[in-house]
Amino acid sequence: MKINSLSVTLSGLKGAMILIILFAVLMSGCREQKKTSTVRVAGIILKWIPGDCESNCQRAERLIRRAAAEKADIICTTESFLDGYSIRMPDFSLESFRSLAEPIPNGHYFRRLRELSDTLNIYLIAAVSEIDGDRIYNSAAVIGPDGELIGIYRKKFLWGDENNVYVPGDSFPAFETEYGKIGIIICSDRRHPEAISELVQNGAEIVFCPAGGGFGDWNDKLVGQRSIEGKVPIVFVHPAEFLVTGLSGNILQKNLVGDQVDENMDNPQEGEMHYYDLELSQNIKPY
Repeated sequence: MKINSLSVTLSGLKGAMILIILFAVLMSGCREQKKTSTVRVAGIILKWIPGDCESNCQRAERLIRRAAAEKADIICTTESFLDGYSIRMPDFSLESFRSLAEPIPNGHYFRRLRELSDTLNIYLIAAVSEIDGDRIYNSAAVIGPDGELIGIYRKKFLWGDENNVYVPGDSFPAFETEYGKIGIIICSDRRHPEAISELVQNGAEIVFCPAGGGFGDWNDKLVGQRSIEGKVPIVFVHPAEFLVTGLSGNILQKNLVGDQVDENMDNPQEGEMHYYDLELSQNIKPY
């Protein structure tokens, strides 16, 4: 009876081991199915209407929905898309600008963007003028596909009159996503090699650059140089250009959209959405 009992016990253990192995293989297969070799990045190329948050939000939402319909995974707006970079307005005043800046994460328009991300199941990089107490920042917030705030980057290297309005940020964080860590620079940050260096040190594998200043050939070379230095792709999103540069500084995609940053109110346009399938063969994350 002892021998028979031992035989039964060994048989049971063998069966249990087989079940454990099968379960492990099954779970491994599930993880593999969720890995991806590419991420579809999209830019919302929308010309500004200074001072009109409602119109800018409505126009951006239509393009964000279009990008999601095209299976975009991470969607990025231009710099200060919501208030239309309104510090340039002829009748600009700090008081009026404060009323246009958006609290994050619970501002009126920001809640709408969070709901949109949740509904569309996308990552959204929303670059807005952020108000936090008495301070205003030129910011870009990362919203997850569940509509929750992942993090905020605040522009560090301010340009010209921005220094009279915005408070500079103090770091370059990288934000975790299922496609790897993403970093953000905003417009004039791209002039500073240390911005990319810090992002890469913090683990960034893709860098997004919402912008609204210069664009075109000289900018393409500058952005490409930052890609070379960091060995990281950069997605540049501007009211007149969508640009993606590769690790060697090469242009992977470039779309020019006119030569103006502001909307022509005599002949308003809907804006454009452009996307690119960015290879992540070296950056694949189990998820």
